[in-house]
Amino acid sequence: MIDNFQILLTMAFQKKLKTAVLLLLFLVHSGYRAQSKNTLSYYLETAQQTNPNLQDLKNQISITAIDSIKMQREYGFKVIGIADASYSPQINNWGYDGNSTINGKNLALLGRVSRDFVSKKNFQAKLNSFSLTVQQLLNQKNLSALTLKKAVTEQYLLAYESQEQTKIDQEIIHIFQQEDVILKKLTQQSVFRQTDYLTFKVTQQQNELLQKQHSADFQNNFGLLQYLSGNNEKQLPDLEPPTFNKKMEPDFEESIYAQTFRTDSLKLANDLQLINYNYQPKISVFADGGYSSALIQTPYKNFGISAGLSLTVPIYDGHQRQHSLEQKKIELDTRKSYTAFYQKQFEQQKAQLKNQIRQYRDMISLANTQMKYAQTLIEANLKQLPTGDVKMVDFILAITNYTTLKIGLLQYRMQILRLENHYENIILQ
Repeated sequence: MIDNFQILLTMAFQKKLKTAVLLLLFLVHSGYRAQSKNTLSYYLETAQQTNPNLQDLKNQISITAIDSIKMQREYGFKVIGIADASYSPQINNWGYDGNSTINGKNLALLGRVSRDFVSKKNFQAKLNSFSLTVQQLLNQKNLSALTLKKAVTEQYLLAYESQEQTKIDQEIIHIFQQEDVILKKLTQQSVFRQTDYLTFKVTQQQNELLQKQHSADFQNNFGLLQYLSGNNEKQLPDLEPPTFNKKMEPDFEESIYAQTFRTDSLKLANDLQLINYNYQPKISVFADGGYSSALIQTPYKNFGISAGLSLTVPIYDGHQRQHSLEQKKIELDTRKSYTAFYQKQFEQQKAQLKNQIRQYRDMISLANTQMKYAQTLIEANLKQLPTGDVKMVDFILAITNYTTLKIGLLQYRMQILRLENHYENIILQ
């Protein structure tokens, strides 16, 4: 009895343990998902999923793939049914010649099998045409995705900057609130003049007003981020700092522009082949069977079969072939010119962005040094404030300089993030 009770107790404990583990995993997963909503990658992924333009291009790719299948079926065997009833009268020996002229009637009920033949190279060129069209649409989709990624990232940076600005405001207001109690007592003790305290209060209220303005900016920028990415979150999050792949060196040969130029060049070269193949002789065969009768003698015996061969040979078209080839060659030369020009622009923009990033990093290094002095000055003023050994104007000026440096540092860091966004997602105009 005791053994059975122990077994039941063990089973119950294991069941509870399993439930607890599952609950813990669910909470961790839910926490991870909730946390992921505060990251740049979350908004980028959501924007990719909800953007109708990307979905449209995806559907166009699917449609083109189906067109490719339809083209392949076009050169297979086709089976059709033919029903033809006609009356061809002959008046005073005027009219169609043949069996139908005896009584002017003809009836045909046939089933026909036919197939067009093209050379293997011609068929492959037609197939390549669809593959290259799919690749062109894919390149267009990638460019649209890159443009969307850059736009969402820029809006995320604006929202993140507004958020960090409100944090700076809170830090400065906290300093003012802490010192307000002390200064009020010192003013009552005549350590500071009433006008000095009023100057302090005016500066404090100005910073509180700025905090409200920056908070409204954050709400507006976050709303635009939601709109652009297709989200519907209403609660303001604590956005995490965005990161970029700083080790990745953009290469023009791997860029969307190089891929587009390569695909377009291959498409034009394939079009040249198709033009030449269109002027090759075309062969088709057919066979039919069924009932065909002029309804004259023994119409019940007019069941039969037939087979045929068709050959089409182009002879003269007013030199359209040469003109078409010339047009495609001009387009091909144009694409080569664009490739060289865009590659030059790509490298110039990359070098310019790297130089700007380097300059802003130097500015941050200098601003950090100044920030240490500003912090030291505020700490010294705070120590001297209770004794009245520091002027109110100097104290407010120290806080203002600290605030300006803090905001400047934020702007420098945000500018580097924007430049890194441009560097990682170079888009040529």
